[in-house]
Amino acid sequence: MDKAGEPTIAACATASGSISALIRISGPNACAIATQAGLSLGSPWHLQTGRWALGSGACPYRLLLARAPKSFTGYDLIEITIPGAADLIDRCLSTLITAGAQLAGPGAFARQALSNGRLTLDRAEAILAITHATSATAATQAVARLRAKLSTELSVVRDRLLYARALTEAGLDFIEEDDVRAYDPIEMRREFTEMHHVISRWLTVADSDHGEPLICLVGPANAGKSALFNTLTGGRALVSHIPGTTRDWLDGTWMIGDRPVRVIDTAGWLTNAAGLDAEGIAAGQNIVESAAIVFACSAPDARLEDIRHLPTHTIILATKSDLGTLDERATLHVSAATGHGLDKLAEHVTHALAAVGTDDPRQQRLLRAADAIIKRLAAHLPGDELLAEDLRQTADYLGDLLGITTPDDILHAIFGRFCIGK
Repeated sequence: MDKAGEPTIAACATASGSISALIRISGPNACAIATQAGLSLGSPWHLQTGRWALGSGACPYRLLLARAPKSFTGYDLIEITIPGAADLIDRCLSTLITAGAQLAGPGAFARQALSNGRLTLDRAEAILAITHATSATAATQAVARLRAKLSTELSVVRDRLLYARALTEAGLDFIEEDDVRAYDPIEMRREFTEMHHVISRWLTVADSDHGEPLICLVGPANAGKSALFNTLTGGRALVSHIPGTTRDWLDGTWMIGDRPVRVIDTAGWLTNAAGLDAEGIAAGQNIVESAAIVFACSAPDARLEDIRHLPTHTIILATKSDLGTLDERATLHVSAATGHGLDKLAEHVTHALAAVGTDDPRQQRLLRAADAIIKRLAAHLPGDELLAEDLRQTADYLGDLLGITTPDDILHAIFGRFCIGK
């Protein structure tokens, strides 16, 4: 260990039985230990070749030195490629340990990266998801998470929450009048509404325990939503040319490859609706807020007019494309009657769900907890003392998700699922 008590770790990062093996060394004393073990390091970031003297023999190797702080772990990181014989791997690791390295435990390299700010916790979990992926769809979504879009967006939300908390607490400390606040309540509620839209995009389910992404079909009556719903899910929604046939929202499953996707067909946006019609429309609008993707349907004979209140992640979908003139604002064109555009629709959904949404139970739990508070604050601001506490708690939820304030026992449980060399 160095003076700060941080160990330099070593492990084999490849599975047994491979033609070649990759050994990693990472930590504050990585270079000194590698040199002590008989390796020649050469220039950083350039591949070196040599022969490693081990007892009475020598092992050919290729070596790459990545210097701190730009390496994956944030420490000096050395990767050595050797032949994959099990006894040779053991001999090399034993030599490194004798020189001062510690044998790495599961996830030790990723945890070094987290500690040094080279990796956020959601990206570490994405690495884990990639190694555990059982389908191409799961791997695609994990790769999207690894690209850090979630951490980028949620870090911004957390910073805005911390700023709002600072303004709130400033009012508690320095403003004596009870009816005077250090911020504009209307503007703050608008901020919370925007935060809610960001977080809701990463929630893949709405009131569901199945972990299925949620897609909503919205739009005016007679826009072809129910026909499209039936085609995608194999459902039996009543289809008619009479506007308002769908009086409630319908729920079904659309299989895209090996992935189930939950589809909601909402009631048409009738004007001057009352009674049961109004209740059905209101129920659909509440579900829309939690959807991962919203398709706003617009048909030649039922054009989508009012888009002011649609979520920011709404995609305009031209339905009934077999009837003629299509909505020029539409991103995609489909026809439930002919099947036109359905393959492109499935492809679009696959890519969109890979870019947003996470089915990790821990992340979903923290996202839901944060979103519940933010959504409540967007509707009504409590007194400043309660508001400050709400903001603290919400920022902590996002901090736990990103690994900023995550307790050690949770980190241990997450990284304990990694392979030794990751």
